[in-house]
Amino acid sequence: MRKFIILCLILCFSCSSNKTSQKDHSMFWHKNSAEYKALCFQAYNIAKKKLDFELSKEYEKKLAIVADLDETIFNNTPYNEMLIEKNTFYTQENWSDWVNKEIAKAVPGSLDFFNYAESKGVEIIYLSNRKVENYEATKNNLISLGFPFKDSTKMLLRDDSRDKDKRRKSIKNYNVIMFIGDNLGDFDSAFFDKSNDERWDVSKSFEKEFGEKFILIPNLIYGDWERGFNN
Repeated sequence: MRKFIILCLILCFSCSSNKTSQKDHSMFWHKNSAEYKALCFQAYNIAKKKLDFELSKEYEKKLAIVADLDETIFNNTPYNEMLIEKNTFYTQENWSDWVNKEIAKAVPGSLDFFNYAESKGVEIIYLSNRKVENYEATKNNLISLGFPFKDSTKMLLRDDSRDKDKRRKSIKNYNVIMFIGDNLGDFDSAFFDKSNDERWDVSKSFEKEFGEKFILIPNLIYGDWERGFNN
């Protein structure tokens, strides 16, 4: 009888386990831990020191910072909580519903940093895999939070490939001093569509760029690392 009960518990656990339930603990940390917020402050403090250093040098091209949006500038915790509560997954439809509400909050440290950079004459370029159909809602959300956004601001959203390489190459007229993102693919296409082991190998080849040209924001909720759940 005891063996039967244990077997039933194992089967129940197996049936209830899925990618959504595996996110519960990560979501709690992301939403509630002081450590998450402190790591965001740390990343943006490092970015500011790097910016000040670059401003002390002479450049022919205009300086620019390329920034991802989601979980780098926008905190989308309520959307991800909804996915867990409804035991569902990301779709472009439910994501667009969230984006169009224009109510995402700012990641800790991001607003002060980007306004500081803009005050120093540095171009802020937003490079995101949000789709072009979400352009106006995304722009409105940025402006409502107080992020720099002028008529000339570049915001490069996705129209086809998730690989950002083509869009990065379109800004070659700027001197990009840093990339800020929560996913390694925000930095270089060498990370794109790779396994976790492969992405780690690429990370080692870029070791000296982290904290210099690459500023990484913590995100335990989602990302390309999730393919590891299938292993």
